[in-house]
Amino acid sequence: MAMVTMGDSLFHASSCVRCHGPDAKGRQNGPDLTSGHFMHLPTGSYDEIVKIITNGVPADSIKDPSHRLPMRARGGGSLTDDQIKAIAAYVYKLSHT
Repeated sequence: MAMVTMGDSLFHASSCVRCHGPDAKGRQNGPDLTSGHFMHLPTGSYDEIVKIITNGVPADSIKDPSHRLPMRARGGGSLTDDQIKAIAAYVYKLSHT
């Protein structure tokens, strides 16, 4: 649970919130992370979420044309592995409750 709490804080303090919104329900440049449906992930598993935060989504791979900005890898290069894992735990919890 501590990891989810830390992930919540990091999500809201980093660039995640700019595109996915403060409620993680999506905005113009980022999809909803609460619905359990992930546009760029086959199943929405924790490991897949870690991988997409680590690697990002390049502009040419974005599936929704209304999302015009790429998702930057590691939150723009600033997130550590442990921070990525915490954010992934938070996002996983949001989509699996």
